[in-house]
Amino acid sequence: MEEESNYKKYRGKCKEFCEKEIEKNPLLILVRGYYYCPIWNKEEPHWWLIDDKNNIIDPTVLQFPSKGFGEYIPFNGFVNCSECGKEIKEEEADIDGNYCFCSNDCHLRFVGLEEYIRK
Repeated sequence: MEEESNYKKYRGKCKEFCEKEIEKNPLLILVRGYYYCPIWNKEEPHWWLIDDKNNIIDPTVLQFPSKGFGEYIPFNGFVNCSECGKEIKEEEADIDGNYCFCSNDCHLRFVGLEEYIRK
């Protein structure tokens, strides 16, 4: 039951908890990326901090059953198109909610409106 309450307490609040830590110590660096949890066997979007010695500080680590024994993967600035899988720079992507697209054509195909794609 403790794991469930930690999940509820921290899930979706990673950046918020990190920003509170930065208020206490402005030398901490906020990092956006993914946490690979070996128990869940998947990467989860995540925020954490690093200190001046490059140590990872994760105030919400207890949301994961692996409790920090997974892998922290910093965001590299690229996303994959939700339709075709092409890797593109985030700032060049067409982002719609939790989905991103490399082109208007892919976006239209993804939502079932391929008849509106210009030939």
